[in-house]
Amino acid sequence: MPVLIETRGRVRVVTLNRPEKRNALNLALCEAMVKALAAAAEDDSVAAVVIAGAGVGFSAGADLGERKLYADAPDMQTRRAQSGMAMLLLPGQMGKPVVAAVHGPTVGAGSTLALACDMIVASEDVKISYPEAKHDIYPSLVMPTLLRHLGPKDCFELLATGRVVLAEEALRLRLVNLVVPGAELVDRACAVAESAALYGAASLKRIKAAIDALGQGVSPSAP
Repeated sequence: MPVLIETRGRVRVVTLNRPEKRNALNLALCEAMVKALAAAAEDDSVAAVVIAGAGVGFSAGADLGERKLYADAPDMQTRRAQSGMAMLLLPGQMGKPVVAAVHGPTVGAGSTLALACDMIVASEDVKISYPEAKHDIYPSLVMPTLLRHLGPKDCFELLATGRVVLAEEALRLRLVNLVVPGAELVDRACAVAESAALYGAASLKRIKAAIDALGQGVSPSAP
């Protein structure tokens, strides 16, 4: 199955599960993530969500093989784009804290999924990169999220060069909130998620909406 689901107390752990493809985001995986995140959002017993990746890394980004496969199938291209966008929007729309637990290669759209979460806990071996330019792909999903986190100059550098950002620099750039040993990654991410869920979904939903509005240059309305 493309997604593994585990419940740890009040935390729902949703794990990308295509380790043989380094969790490359194909249509089936994106649709499964949308379903799993939507279910977590609706489940009152779930106070927070952690998104993790199985295998050697969090995600290798978009599945370029599938992208080529659907090059002459506009309906499938549209379906892929819609499911990918829905997956990236859900963490922000959810009135619960969503924490990404990233390790190893965390690439392109995979890194964008992590940045779409409220916080990121990274392992010491994380390797973040944005290689879209190398593949002559316009980073339409990646760029807006990365720009909001880094500002124009750092965003341009990472997109233009595709260079790898390791854990120490990722922490300095505030691409991640916390760096931990790999063996502790998911446990620490669950602890962070649990601590962020202490004060109730109503206030968290307002905080998340306000942060999103401010990030887009819009003054949030008063509660």
